Amino acid sequence: MRSESRVILFLVLFILLPCLAVRGAGREPSCQCQGQPLLVKTIPPMRGKAVLALQERLSQLGYYRKEADGLYGPATVQAVEKLQADLGLPVTGNMDPATWAHLAWVEEKAVVEQPLPPPQGEISILVDTDALILIVYADGEPYKIYPVAVGKWTTPTPLGEWQINSMSSVWEGPFGARWLGLSCPFGNYGIHGTDNPASIGWEVSSGCIRMYNHDVIELFDWVAPGTPVTIIGSRIKSIPIPPRLGPGDVGQAVVPLQWRLRELGQDVGRADGVYGKATEGAVRELQYFYGLPPSGIADRNLLFLLGLGKGGEDR
Repeated sequence: MRSESRVILFLVLFILLPCLAVRGAGREPSCQCQGQPLLVKTIPPMRGKAVLALQERLSQLGYYRKEADGLYGPATVQAVEKLQADLGLPVTGNMDPATWAHLAWVEEKAVVEQPLPPPQGEISILVDTDALILIVYADGEPYKIYPVAVGKWTTPTPLGEWQINSMSSVWEGPFGARWLGLSCPFGNYGIHGTDNPASIGWEVSSGCIRMYNHDVIELFDWVAPGTPVTIIGSRIKSIPIPPRLGPGDVGQAVVPLQWRLRELGQDVGRADGVYGKATEGAVRELQYFYGLPPSGIADRNLLFLLGLGKGGEDR
């Protein structure tokens, strides 16, 4: 029965894999996300949590039939070779990036939903890093919700209002089946697939938004460069704010200021982490209102009035 399942999986992949390079535009994906480790045949055999997790995944698919022991020994190598043979990959017995990517795709085939027709109207995206979801909007109305993985506390996903600025159909390694680069000016971040489907629903990435590969393929076909992507989360309250922000500053700390200014009725454009002319003008208007010198610089006192910092003299 398990053998028949593997044959069916191979036939499905044989038909669908050519579709994975349907479209690609813009620069090659670039971020700090780490893929699965390279596991190779050695004497003594490699061992560790990555091997143990692989054995459990192979066992669920019917390739590995022994007790998971965390050793990349003959039984594990044989299971990997069977997987590679079924998928038409070079039979090396090593878990290289291509094999990890194909394993992820096989695992996901069991949970693929019936695809929806493409949304009509103006498309936008909202990522909620607390709820671990990505919502596609069509003309301001929710159209579809996807589960995602986001950044760890030490490597958080950047909050703010970005745009898709690059798209690629590279299908290997940690990026999975698709890459949608974001216009964040203080790092390389994007929405992409994964070689580890079990990570979806967790805060585990280096800042990027991970999706199941079949989900990011669907999303890829619905968006275009320039599509707005807003990322929100409660972490906005704990972002460190320096005692002075001014023209030319770029970074995550600028976003809370821009959102706060907007709450007070000021036009700052997109909350894009760039202290540009719009942000400077909004700060100046607020300084006029509070009777402060209209410098256009958000100093310690103004930030305190906005609830974004401590009061006192700048030093």
